[in-house]
Amino acid sequence: MTVQTDLFDPFALGSDPFPEFAHRRKEGGGSWGKPPYPEVGVAFYVFSHALVSEALKHPLLLQAPPGTYQEVRQKISASPALDLLTHSMLLSDPPQHMRLRRPLAGSLTFSAGRGLFDGLMAKATELTLAASRKPRFDAIRDIGLPLSFSGLEQLLGMDIDDPWRIGSDAQRMAKALEIRAGGIDNDANEACRRLEAWVSQAIEQGCVRPNGISAQMLAEVEAGRWQRDDAIANIVFLLFAGQATVVDTFGNALVALASSPEQLSLLEDGNVDWSSATEELLRFCAPVHYAGARIASGDLRIGGATIRAGQAVVPVLASANRDVSVFPGGDRLDLRSGVSSALAFGTGLHACLGQHVARVELAVLLEALFTQAKGWRLDIPKVARRHSVLFYGLETAPMILSVDRPSA
Repeated sequence: MTVQTDLFDPFALGSDPFPEFAHRRKEGGGSWGKPPYPEVGVAFYVFSHALVSEALKHPLLLQAPPGTYQEVRQKISASPALDLLTHSMLLSDPPQHMRLRRPLAGSLTFSAGRGLFDGLMAKATELTLAASRKPRFDAIRDIGLPLSFSGLEQLLGMDIDDPWRIGSDAQRMAKALEIRAGGIDNDANEACRRLEAWVSQAIEQGCVRPNGISAQMLAEVEAGRWQRDDAIANIVFLLFAGQATVVDTFGNALVALASSPEQLSLLEDGNVDWSSATEELLRFCAPVHYAGARIASGDLRIGGATIRAGQAVVPVLASANRDVSVFPGGDRLDLRSGVSSALAFGTGLHACLGQHVARVELAVLLEALFTQAKGWRLDIPKVARRHSVLFYGLETAPMILSVDRPSA
């Protein structure tokens, strides 16, 4: 029996978990801790880059392996939100995962992401110029969210008639994925039902254009390779994942740059290109702190610990991204590092399929803001961070015009 001392507690870290992450890496990189949700027992958290990579790629660490966890999964999926998401790529295992992922991969390549650049840059510039004509503006609401939904419309091939409502429901639904001490908030279930109904109605009314990945999903349904629920679940999932990663990183980046004026100057003076800055900011400003819990389908060893079948392993992405054995900057922002963001989008089977599009969107947002709204600065005392353990981002990013704005 494992002696469990000094249990890691993700609920007790507050808004700055990074010192605790660094401590856990120094102490060996792995630690038993409190469960990420009550349906599982004590979990093993991994913090170092090496152990997080190992956990994300380990063939015995799955989303829903047979055996003990199936009973747990049934309890969890009693929630409508998680029941729907079990049909998505996010919460599926082989061979189902690749059956869902493979038809879409060709539309989300590096070249496909770059192909969106000109349109996204034009939209980001338009949004930034309009925002900067106001006496004050919010970089999240006025630029980040509208740009991300513009990208989603192109990607999905669907018009999003009310992005504020859809975005709000997507964030509410994501609470079902949250690290939590109690049950799933009914607000998440209601939001999921609304999103499911909206997607179903869009499909039934023929609102899906033939040039997006939604049409590709429906083609898989028509061919009998997918169920209709698979298509709806993955569209609903992308309505959240397709904007949250970018918008949260964008907000975190504004805070990080405001706190590191010398790094901000590198950008504003043109000493670092936007793509390189994006890679470092994705590393330093990781929007997802914890990967979804992996459940052992058999006994295994990781980080010096024995994990029994049915026990949970939780990879801490935000900690791995600051491991000095891989990233010399560690807990310090360094836009000149030239190091890939690596685990910002995970690795292995569940590496983020939309990562190339996300990189382009973030680079576009940064370039538009810092070239078209010169002299504007984040009003740090009025920043509001999201109330979440799993997702790290801002609710608001209020911008004010600094007194030393460059003359026209």
